Amino acid sequence: MVDFRDLGVGLSIADAIGEMGWTEPTPVQEAVIPSGLGGRDIFAQAQTGTGKTGTYAAIVLGRIKSGSRSPSAIVLAPTRELAVQIDLEMKKLSKYSKHRSLAVYGGASISDQIYRLRRGTDIVVGTPGRVKDMIERGVLDLSSIREAVLDEADRMLDMGFAEELNFIIGSLPADRQTMLFSATMSDSITGMAMKMMDDPLKLMVSKDEPCSDLTAQYFIPVSRSGKMERLQMILRNGNPKTIVFCQTKKMVDDLYNGLCRDFRAEAMHGDMPQGKREKVIRNFRDNRFDVLIATDVAARGLDVNNIDCVVNYDVPSDPETYLHRIGRTGRAGKEGTAISFVTKYEDHRIGMYEQATGKKITKIRVDQLEPMERVRTEVPARAEERPFRAERPQRGAGRDRIPAERPARVGNQDGKKFRDKDAMFILQVNLGKNDGVGRMQITDLIKKNTKLNRDIIGRIGLGKTCSYFEVDGDSAEYVIDTLSDCRYGSKKVCVQMAPQKKHYAENAA
Repeated sequence: MVDFRDLGVGLSIADAIGEMGWTEPTPVQEAVIPSGLGGRDIFAQAQTGTGKTGTYAAIVLGRIKSGSRSPSAIVLAPTRELAVQIDLEMKKLSKYSKHRSLAVYGGASISDQIYRLRRGTDIVVGTPGRVKDMIERGVLDLSSIREAVLDEADRMLDMGFAEELNFIIGSLPADRQTMLFSATMSDSITGMAMKMMDDPLKLMVSKDEPCSDLTAQYFIPVSRSGKMERLQMILRNGNPKTIVFCQTKKMVDDLYNGLCRDFRAEAMHGDMPQGKREKVIRNFRDNRFDVLIATDVAARGLDVNNIDCVVNYDVPSDPETYLHRIGRTGRAGKEGTAISFVTKYEDHRIGMYEQATGKKITKIRVDQLEPMERVRTEVPARAEERPFRAERPQRGAGRDRIPAERPARVGNQDGKKFRDKDAMFILQVNLGKNDGVGRMQITDLIKKNTKLNRDIIGRIGLGKTCSYFEVDGDSAEYVIDTLSDCRYGSKKVCVQMAPQKKHYAENAA
């Protein structure tokens, strides 16, 4: 059996890998690490769950020295969640090498990130908008960068970060190693790779192995009303550590309310502030609860090992999302189980999933499943660590009622002040579908008039006459003041704090 030392990984990194429970390299790691440690540029197609984070982390840590004042490596990721997870993995892998890693992203205090950056770090992990902002402020010096990594590059382009990526790449030294990882090999991704790399080693490991052989895939025919009973049977079948995926935030909350009395469960979806999401992920990783109920906000970038089971309570409409979901289990040499609940109107999707994974998905009854016994240390859940869920306003509550868990806006029109700069705020704008606007138009309106980066904008929910969008705490007051002085066509734009917690559009998840 090949181990990480056979791939050229140094002793200090290999020891940290062993403590993380990784027994043998994944196919991506085995194919990429030796060439990467040799200094060659890497262009790899790798799905989530194939071990790509550990791949480039081992290469980066093996090629740069620790204790530098200015960063020697930079990793770019499309979302705050993924940046945080990469930073955590870097910290775990550098336990003995003493490399320092710092995550920088929107939705958190930039002043705090600048302070920690000035104290010195070896590796910066960040989202494109916040990294570009720090370069322009003159606080992020890239002149010593030897290693550059673009993770989920296809998604960064899909999210509109092309301008930021071009700026950052143009600011890097020419003498560097570059590694680009993408779930797809589109023309735009290939073109970008060829421009920024020198004779890269091109690997398409995930095309041949889109799903781990360690993941057993099943589907259970079921009616909508029969899902809860079968889920409870699965969760009692050995008490597996499980992620349950739902299509909507409302379904997540409803399912949590139905399970929390009998199971150690928590919820996670897009209405939660960033800090709450990070706490839920941290507690799940530490085994403070057993069942995470989530929308696809958790499908990408959720780096939690030892997941015994993934349940698609609502099956996704596209095979790519299915791949990302089931990629949460069957990792780091450990077996996992993926189970999909399929109604009679959805059974045609199984063929799509089989084609995408290259593997048979077995039809099964719940009572035919083998017990999913787990071996790990359990930590009791703390009462104060319950998940954030949007609260419904009580009868008779005024429009200015602010739900618990959401940072309050205080002060009058002449002196706005915001508590908790690290949170995301929900703002309301008087533009909607009736005005012919979509999410792209709202994003462009914000960027054009505020001159702020796309990274400060969170989710956008569309209504007929008004819409809602998230911005980070550092920018909320400025966005309100700036947009309220502009026009969209002939209509004067009015922006204010959302009067109460609103659900986004029906299909937003």
